[in-house]
Amino acid sequence: MTAIGLPDGHSVEGGIDQHGRWTDTPPADAEPLPGRFVLAGLVDAHCHLSIADDSDAAGPRPLPIPQAHQNLRAAQQAGTTLIRDMGSPGAITLQIPAAAEGAGLLAAGRFLAPPGGYFPALHEPVDADDLVQAARTQIAAGARWVKLIGDFPAIDQGVTRPDLALPTYAIEDVRRLVRAVHAEGARVAAHTTTGWAADLVAAGVDTIEHGDALTGDALQALADRGGAWTPTLCAVLAPAPHGDPGRRRRLAQRRERLAYLLDEAVRHRVTVLAGTDAVGNLPREVRLLTELGLSPRSALAAASSDARRYLLTDDTSGDFAPGRPANLVTYHDDPRDDPEVLRRPAVTFAAGHRLH
Repeated sequence: MTAIGLPDGHSVEGGIDQHGRWTDTPPADAEPLPGRFVLAGLVDAHCHLSIADDSDAAGPRPLPIPQAHQNLRAAQQAGTTLIRDMGSPGAITLQIPAAAEGAGLLAAGRFLAPPGGYFPALHEPVDADDLVQAARTQIAAGARWVKLIGDFPAIDQGVTRPDLALPTYAIEDVRRLVRAVHAEGARVAAHTTTGWAADLVAAGVDTIEHGDALTGDALQALADRGGAWTPTLCAVLAPAPHGDPGRRRRLAQRRERLAYLLDEAVRHRVTVLAGTDAVGNLPREVRLLTELGLSPRSALAAASSDARRYLLTDDTSGDFAPGRPANLVTYHDDPRDDPEVLRRPAVTFAAGHRLH
């Protein structure tokens, strides 16, 4: 095939060999692939395959492992060839085997939060004294990431109170966790929606998840250490319920704040990752990133090449290097002109296997 490579727009020539790997010289009888634009697969850097978001009902709820499997297959068929699952009830996503040779799933396992520090239906509480051991257990089970709930709203009679959000663990406990996880060769992702984000960055966490209360200084510190930020715009900018002008006003203020933070992230060269959480999808996330100031190329890179490079630190060969497992998705139109194109892949391959 000869196509325009995304997100940068360079020419890509080659194909898939009989072993499911990318090659510069495809077999003479190779089937031509449809689509003028090619991407080495989308990346969802923050999702929850085993959680259903019922925010209008009783809040998020766990899903059984067959449903998590189904959600993973659906994402792959839509062109997402790498997923970082950011926490599952009972660490069930660690029971889903990753696809071959780097394509597929990076699972964090269970949520690390103390009693009252996260949605009760989704986590088993971890006391501060047990935090390091809980993380080591997840890593031993295959987790390359550990998910820390850094702060969380108070839960009052089953209702979350964003106005009462508090840190979950003392900062020295977080530092101990980070040191132990790094010593095991894994990394820490921290959920935060408060000003505690700056302290979490200072404690050494690798990525900030959500992070709508970050500061420019914290982003600079994150950049200096080679960290990344996953703003999960589909989640933090979810539409306000009809008839709630107060929430709509706060939503508009949050949108303005996030546009400022994205500008700061670009200025400080922070790696921005696209993530859908339990409520969104990548086409909408890419669109929101562009609406809030990222260039179309950068927004698509946050959902593809930049995210893949950050998450797969041992993979430096490039998206279409000969011998690399063939992960690719093609499109008839250019998704940099319209992110909705990402909903209409022409063909999808994961590790050389055609999925769509």
